[in-house]
Amino acid sequence: MARRRRGRRGRGVGPVVLGLSLAIVALAAFGAIGWVVFRESARPGLDVASLCPEDGPAGHLAVLLDTTDPVSTTQLQAARARIDAMIAEAPDFTRVSFATVSPDAGLRADSIRSLCKPPADVSALTGNPRLVAARYRDEFLAPVEGHLDGLLAIPEAGASPIMEALAEFLTAIPGFATDEIPHRVVLVTDLVQHSDAFSFYRGGDWQSFEAAGGTARLGRALDGAEVDVLRLPRVAAPREVVDDFWVRYFDAQGVARVRTATLGDL
Repeated sequence: MARRRRGRRGRGVGPVVLGLSLAIVALAAFGAIGWVVFRESARPGLDVASLCPEDGPAGHLAVLLDTTDPVSTTQLQAARARIDAMIAEAPDFTRVSFATVSPDAGLRADSIRSLCKPPADVSALTGNPRLVAARYRDEFLAPVEGHLDGLLAIPEAGASPIMEALAEFLTAIPGFATDEIPHRVVLVTDLVQHSDAFSFYRGGDWQSFEAAGGTARLGRALDGAEVDVLRLPRVAAPREVVDDFWVRYFDAQGVARVRTATLGDL
């Protein structure tokens, strides 16, 4: 009889331990959920106009498009696909900015558009997935795609002030020169600078640019940035001179890394 009583007490230990274990797991799960909710609720709010967090963006993606010389449909499609992929890969809250190269200063200024990329989805525990997806689609993706379509459709012009447009563009992006966050600049261009200040068509090269005081005027807005050149091939200017110039230009501007890809049309 005594052994049976001891057996009954032994059998009762299992359910108690199991119950305690389940309670601990439940408390841990509720604690984790509570931490996630607290963390999400503590995040800074978004600026309505720019969609950027109040404490600033997570990074910069600045895209400058140069259609001052003829660009084929194939090249435009290739450029668009690469830019779309870069935007999709960019972390949430990256400030995405666009501008164009043009001899018309007013057009250059009007072409600048800058928005932060909001999250495309969210956990149902911390937000409303439907509303988050709608904001991404309607307030970010649609305006960006529409603006990009417009920039790619700008007709050719009689001059290509690439350096001037780039300097104005980067200066106009809020925080670009001062934010200590990743900076990525994308140039869709043939790199053939042609303006009153400097032109490859007039025999300009790095030496003549330097002799004319050009290096002293560089603002180093690209300091620490990564640059992607989506190059539109041209045969109108000496390739060696153009390449040598831009290698030196990017180095003088403090660029951390340069990647190049050719957008061919054959």
